[in-house]
Amino acid sequence: MRRAKRLAAPLVLACLSATLLNGTASAAGGHTDQVAAGSHWSITRVAGGFRVTLDLDRPLPVTASAPSLAADGQSLGPATESADGRSLSLVTTDASVLTASSVTTDATVDGTAGASAPEPTAPDPTAPGAGADRSAPQGTPKVLPVDPSTPGPHRVAEAVYDFGDQAIPLLNIGGIRGELEGKIYLPDGGGRHPVVIFEHGRHSSCYGSGKPNPAGWPCLTSPTSTEQRFPIPSFLGYDAPARALASDGYVVVSISANAINASDNQLAADYGAQARGELILDTLRMLKKADAGAPAVYHDAFTDRDVNLGEALNGDVTPADLIGRFNFGDVGIMGHSRGGEGVVAASTLNDALPVAQQFGIRAVLPLAPVDYDRISLPNVATATVLPYCDGDVENLMGQHIVDDSRHAFADNVLRSAVLVMGANHNYFNTIWTPGGWPSGTSDDWAAADGADDPVCDPSSTTTTRLSPTQQVAVETAYVAGFFRLTLGNERQFQPLFDGSAVTAPSTAFAHITTTATQPAKSRVDINTFERSGSGVRVLGDATAHVCASMGGSGGVELPQAQPFCTTTLNEAAVPHWSPAQWAWNDPSSPMLHLTWASRTGQARVTVPPAARDVRGYDQISVKVAADEFVSTGTDLTITVVDGSGRTWSAPVSALNPQAVTRMPGVSSPWLRKVILQQVTIPTSALAGINRRDVREVRFTGARGADGTDSGGVYLSDLSLEDRAVGARVPAQQATVNVAAARVEEGSGPGTARVAAVLSRRVDHPVTADVSVFGSATGKAGVTMRQVTFAPGQVCVPVTVPTYGDALPSATASTSFKVSATDVTGAVMGDHGFGTLTVREDDGVTGGTPAPEVGVAGDPCREYAASLTPGRFQVTGTVAGATTTLRGSGYRAGESVEFTLGATSLGRAVADGAGRVRLVTTIPADTPSGTATFTATGAGSGYVTKAIQHVRSAH
Repeated sequence: MRRAKRLAAPLVLACLSATLLNGTASAAGGHTDQVAAGSHWSITRVAGGFRVTLDLDRPLPVTASAPSLAADGQSLGPATESADGRSLSLVTTDASVLTASSVTTDATVDGTAGASAPEPTAPDPTAPGAGADRSAPQGTPKVLPVDPSTPGPHRVAEAVYDFGDQAIPLLNIGGIRGELEGKIYLPDGGGRHPVVIFEHGRHSSCYGSGKPNPAGWPCLTSPTSTEQRFPIPSFLGYDAPARALASDGYVVVSISANAINASDNQLAADYGAQARGELILDTLRMLKKADAGAPAVYHDAFTDRDVNLGEALNGDVTPADLIGRFNFGDVGIMGHSRGGEGVVAASTLNDALPVAQQFGIRAVLPLAPVDYDRISLPNVATATVLPYCDGDVENLMGQHIVDDSRHAFADNVLRSAVLVMGANHNYFNTIWTPGGWPSGTSDDWAAADGADDPVCDPSSTTTTRLSPTQQVAVETAYVAGFFRLTLGNERQFQPLFDGSAVTAPSTAFAHITTTATQPAKSRVDINTFERSGSGVRVLGDATAHVCASMGGSGGVELPQAQPFCTTTLNEAAVPHWSPAQWAWNDPSSPMLHLTWASRTGQARVTVPPAARDVRGYDQISVKVAADEFVSTGTDLTITVVDGSGRTWSAPVSALNPQAVTRMPGVSSPWLRKVILQQVTIPTSALAGINRRDVREVRFTGARGADGTDSGGVYLSDLSLEDRAVGARVPAQQATVNVAAARVEEGSGPGTARVAAVLSRRVDHPVTADVSVFGSATGKAGVTMRQVTFAPGQVCVPVTVPTYGDALPSATASTSFKVSATDVTGAVMGDHGFGTLTVREDDGVTGGTPAPEVGVAGDPCREYAASLTPGRFQVTGTVAGATTTLRGSGYRAGESVEFTLGATSLGRAVADGAGRVRLVTTIPADTPSGTATFTATGAGSGYVTKAIQHVRSAH
């Protein structure tokens, strides 16, 4: 994903574009206040800090990556792309950038901005040994007797629909509109069918020799343009899994997201996750109209025409074919790359709706996903597919989707992580694969750090890589199998996702492992190892402590309560702990780190009373990974002890050798990843002990493949469980949001307070991690805080550092990103990303200052006041005559704008008591009748209104 190996100081403020900020942050006039510069880069003084800009010699490639900037090799954090992709910028409060001698980006592997990865010839899928993984013990997984990718009995009709390039407004992406386009795969036969939506990820939107549209989307600047520019139909890249599902009676719709791809890094605070999610819901709403036979008409702003469903469809499907065909209570969604985070966002946005307005989204499959926003996901079965040789999302950050959600909610659903050895990022989409389209194709691993590592280099004689054909076969089996399991209740495919060591007949060539957290009602947690406690005792020369997150270079930079799980590995090698772009300092994936110096080292875990009778459960399960200091492999013995002291034991290497063996890799720092593997003990195998009275589980050091008696492992989620899928229970989730905050810059380092708000009162605690992105360089306090909403509480103020000075700048105001992520007990709302806007209060060089925002008060009180408009007085309501407007309840010193309808009547500044008065003239051309006068505070956002009858001047 080619992003910062992380931030040089506790907090880096990502500069948001003027469009995203609704015009509140923009340079005034033509003055720049440049304070440092070099070859292709500059640093400019702005309100609240310094804007760092790097000009590129060519546009950046459009991938899942999130670009960043560094000064003198010290990472400053994530950057915003310009609309044309030829510059990157961010705002930092770190004054050390003033002495920088260089500014660079890590957006491409070779350091040449905008360089594209080569497109190697795809390996021969029939070559001897293609896809074999010789670098790790595989065992012999069982082969299922049936294959989910085998074509079913239904004939499939296919059609593309296209309502236009600007048919619908997009959520939280600068007010732009996007296409409503996709492909429908419709099984024959009557009646309603389960619905599966596919969404592709971030890829180039357009290609061709013509001049690009500076706006990025549509591909042409006007409908009459003759430029040779065409859309890249990424939504056509999933034909194989779509046809497999449709042939078994599922309606599949693969949707286009090119407009989002063209603007997400530039205009969306969350890089487009919620825009992608809402696009899925908008598609379902369109299909619901089609299902009911109601008019489905959308206005395409690009061509300025209304398009109905009959006009939109092109193929073997008509509007009549769609009537009564969709079961909207049985919906699954798959998203690839950034579409993977999009499907997570779609599910949470859906959960935030009243139940009557929700779609029955029962299953979510993120495929090689990003997780920049740490969006926790409740109440749906989840299978996250992780490709080991991913050269774009190299840290397999989708692991967080499972880790963050598995214990965060009172739900009852299966959550799985499917690791596909030898798979890359792009080959899941045939349009992105070399030979699949005339432009924009590549083997993404070719751009990796250490791309010649023989484990993932497709030209190596010992490569583990899958061919494009093989990778699509894996995708088809697992996508079809997951939705047939979760939507169709076809339990014969459950072993692919419940942690069993099995494979589908069509994927026997591949090395695929699954770890699973069973539904809550199907398991009893013995110890999740997320918190320290008396349940774990250490004997001999063993050490055991609960760790979390990644430290060291590229890791978390703020102090945390638990020690880091790793400080030496590249962030790409630790998917459980790699920091997320917009949740960098959020703690991640706590687990137990157990080490031993000899075979006397042991950890003993007490079994709680609720888990002592194991007879009614399928298995005891624990997740295990060899730690970073293991060279090749270690081992440990698991012992189960009953109340009389009788024991049953087995080495982990006999239960699952991959759990104690380092993952493959030779020279790439992105490989030899540390990823937990499932170890299970069937309760029926516990011979010789009293299975009604299990008291302890012991982990004892043993000699492994390294040939030493010392070793170390990570342990997580020791539980007693049945294998199950669980079920979604329709419920409306509360949402966590960030209220916009506006403050004066001040003359030095200071603080501001931002309101984290809950959409409604709930009867249980809700937590969220609130971060502000900017560098305080030690001048102010902590920049990430976990907030807890107590039952019944709906607002928590969060104090964040600010940077001020006594100097003017060229910007009237600057806005900084604030995020509320990794939510438990609720979901991220559609305002989960907010802004802290800092007004330049020392004068604007060459321009007009922004309206005064005044002295900030309690942010929760201001937020509550903003929800309900107040009233103000109007004296004199004759058009053309003088009127006096009076209001109260505002911040001291904030500018208040008075309007009559859409017409501004002027501004006034509130006094120290928050009272404001404006004497002005009602426009002479105001018609007689009832009119609404409004007064809005520039800082508090507080609104008062007066409804009066205006008389004409005649």
